[in-house]
Formats: sequence, structure tokens, C-alpha cells
Amino acid sequence: MLFVRMRLLYGAAAMSAGVFVFSYLQEREEREDQEQLAAERVVKTEHFFHAMEQLQLSSQQRLEMRKFWRNLCNKYDQMRTNRAGEGEESSADRAAAGLLPSAPGAIDRDTTAKISVGDIQRFAQEYKKVFPDIFPEQQVLDATEIAAEATMNAWNGIVESTSTMILSTGKRLNDIAKDTKGGVELAMHRTVRKYLERALDIVADRLKQALKDPHMPKYLKSNIDIAIEQFMPDVKVEIFRKTRALFRKTSSGALLTADPLSLFRRVRGHILYHLFPHNKSIWMSFKDPWWIAFSSVGVFPVVGQLWWLFLFLIKDKTNEHQLCQFIIGFKVAQFITLGIFHSMLGIISYVRCIILGSLDMCQEGGPALEMWNAFFFILQIALVWTAFFRLPYTDRPQEPRHPLVYRKSSASMNKGRERKVYHDVFGNELHLDRGGYLMKFCGYETISFAIIVVLVCIVLYLPFETWQRKALLYWIRTAYGLFSLPFVAFKIPILANVLMHTRRMGYNNRGETVRMTKNPEF
Repeated sequence: MLFVRMRLLYGAAAMSAGVFVFSYLQEREEREDQEQLAAERVVKTEHFFHAMEQLQLSSQQRLEMRKFWRNLCNKYDQMRTNRAGEGEESSADRAAAGLLPSAPGAIDRDTTAKISVGDIQRFAQEYKKVFPDIFPEQQVLDATEIAAEATMNAWNGIVESTSTMILSTGKRLNDIAKDTKGGVELAMHRTVRKYLERALDIVADRLKQALKDPHMPKYLKSNIDIAIEQFMPDVKVEIFRKTRALFRKTSSGALLTADPLSLFRRVRGHILYHLFPHNKSIWMSFKDPWWIAFSSVGVFPVVGQLWWLFLFLIKDKTNEHQLCQFIIGFKVAQFITLGIFHSMLGIISYVRCIILGSLDMCQEGGPALEMWNAFFFILQIALVWTAFFRLPYTDRPQEPRHPLVYRKSSASMNKGRERKVYHDVFGNELHLDRGGYLMKFCGYETISFAIIVVLVCIVLYLPFETWQRKALLYWIRTAYGLFSLPFVAFKIPILANVLMHTRRMGYNNRGETVRMTKNPEF
């Protein structure tokens, strides 16, 4: 079953990677288009000479720049003539020799020439190779940029003078475009979703065939089909959410308020922002010394339990994503500290007893659960159960939807809401779908807790000595920590999105819960 889910996870990761690659290629194409448009700008002779007057140039530089421009115009005329089949050897000789134009009408052509910025830049590079010492290349490029801006401003003036004639028509067309934009986006989203759903169905069918073997038992084949059919809808939901984000703009995690904060709220905001930032990835958090310091506190005995209790008190327990992150982080910390760390500590204690060869040393210095450790152990269990109990009461921020989508699906959404929302004895709403599969792990936690209680009762009932009872309780607590291993799967980013379907939220530097935003560096 785990192998089947890992294959599905691989397919979901491949699909997400395809979406990211498509976005990257689209951005690169837009950047190349902008560079091409900048190179296609036209420079007139009069604007180029006027730009020269704005620069601080020496007499020699002005002379060389005028020669450069005239030779460029000659070469430009030669290229045009060669394309038309009317080239003359005299013009080719003049361009190759770098001489001033001598044919009648050459000066007039220079004054009306229009050459693109890209051609000027390329010819300037070639010209610099021929005259490396005297040619002012940088000044030519600066004058070209100024002249291109002047040409664009002149053209914009013409457009601005004529735009008043079609302003009313433009407004009407804009209104029509706004009315039809939503329908076009909705149609595109539906089309993309339809093809994605077909592709995922094909992937699911092929995955079923690839995982099955003719000699495999029938019950195992049926379990493979059931696992894929149960897990594939969650993969679809997460991929559809990623594609829906391409058709809408997400708001940034701006500050919600600007009121001055008290000392406690400033400390709270500092801790929550560095532990759960809204604008940093996990890899950026690894470079944050505060994140490393705050995360390391929860690993230490005794202090770690008090630290998790403090985090539970200051976190936003009304938000689904934040409460899920607390449960996952706390259970993973239990697996590391109570499970792995205390297992190694107990083994080392036993090895030391064997080396010393003394039974009394095992009784006194062996692994044991003291009374104060038992108190903190009960506190950990109470924290987990409190968080699971609070999860159905949390809020899930709604994603912005298009009005057409809302109008067409409002009835079905209300019906689905009536089926999923329940009420407790006090009239409060219960959302049993909060946390996705994490809420189902509450049953797993219940079974683990029941096993621990049974083992503790057996140890307390049987006539063990005090040191034996403490050692057995120590290993029972260690077993409870090892039972937290399945929660590690929720720490995997892509798998966590598929399993929980929560709206990712974080904290800003004021301690306010805001939506996660992508860092500009990415």
C-alpha cells in the first residue's frame, strides 16, 4: 500500500514540476520579447545628433561619432540596395574603407535615416574592433538610448493626439472585454481541468496495471485498486488547486493592522514569524539563526515539553493550517525525542551496565521513568488530544472564486456544506473534514494511547520491584514515541498538501495569520 502511494506521489510531483516548468518558460519568453522590442526601437539621425549635444563630449569624440553614424548609414543603404539587387561597388568600397559619403544625396539620406537600436549596437561592436583606441563606444550607446527615447516620445505624442478621437469607442470596447474576460477565463479553466482529469485517469489506470502481477494474490490486486481509487481524488484536488492559482491573482501577505504592539505581542510575533514565516520557504528558514534556535528548544527534555506548551498557547488555534502544523510538528518531535533519542539513551545505559558487570548499577543507573518525567509525559498526551479536539472547530479561509463559478455552483456547495457540517451539544459547528487525513490519524492516536494505557495498567498490576516498574514505564514511553512515526509523512511538502488540503497560512512579523506568499527570489 505504501509503495502504491509513493508511486502516486511521484506522479503528482511530476505533474507539479510540469506546471512550474511551464511558468518558468512563459516568464523567459516574456523577458526575451521585451529585449527584442527594446532592440527594435528606431533611432532617427536628428535625434541621434541632438543626443550628442546633451552629452559632455570632446571635439575628437564628436567627430568620431559623426563618422560612425555616416558610415552606419552608408552600410545600411548598402544592405538595402543589396537586398533589392541594385548594389554598387562604390558604396561597398566606401563602407569598407570607412570614408565619408561622396555620392550626391548621401548627406540627405543621413538626415532622414531610421536605424534600429539593435543594428546600432552590433555595428558599434564591429567598429570598436577596427578602431579600438579612438572610437567612443560607450558614448555612442548612451546617445543611442537617449535618441531612442526621444523617438518614442515623439511617436507617443502622435498617438496621444489621435487617441482622443477614439476614447469613447475604447471605453465601450473595454467594458465589453471586462464582461467577457470572466467567461473566457472560466472556459479556459474548465478546458484545462477537463484534460488534466483525463490525463490523471489514464495515469491511474496505467499505474494499476504496472503494479499488478499475474501471479499476485487476488486480494492484493483488489487492495491496489482500492488504494489508487481512494488516493487519486486527493491528488486531483491538489493539482486542480495549483492550476486554479494560474487563473487568479493571489493577495500578498500585507500587514493587517498598524497599531503599536505591547511587549508580549512583539515577542509573540517575533517567535511565530521566525518559526512559521509567511514569506519564506523551509530552505530559507534553514539559513535563519532564530529558526534554528527556536526549533532546537523543542528537542531537549523537560524544556522541550514546556516550549511546546508555550507554542500551543501563543499560536492561532482558530486556523486549520496552523493547528495541523502544530500537531504534526509536536508528533514528529515526540518521535525524535521520546522514540529515537530515548531508545539510544536506554541502550547506552544497558551497555554501561554490561561493561561494569554490576546488577546494582543497572538498578540505580539504568533507564527509568521518574515521577516528574511521568508528569511531563501525561502533559504531552494531553496537548495532542487537546489539539485534535480543537481541529474540527477551526476555520478554513475560502479561496477567491470567479462570480460565474460561484453562481453556478452555489446550490451544490450549500448541499455539500449541509452534509459535512455538524453541531455539538452547545450548537457550535463541527467540520469533520478539517485536516484531511490528519483527522483520521486521531483514530490511530487513540489506538496508540489505548495500547499504552493497557501496558501501564499491566505494569502497575503485576508485582514488580520499583526499579523494574520504572524501567518498564520508560520503555512504554519510548514505544509511544516510536508510534509517532507515521506523522513524519505529513512533513513531506508535496505529500502534506495532498493529504491535508489546507490553505497554507503563516505569520507576519506582527504575529498575524496571513496567507503564504512566494518570495521574490523565487
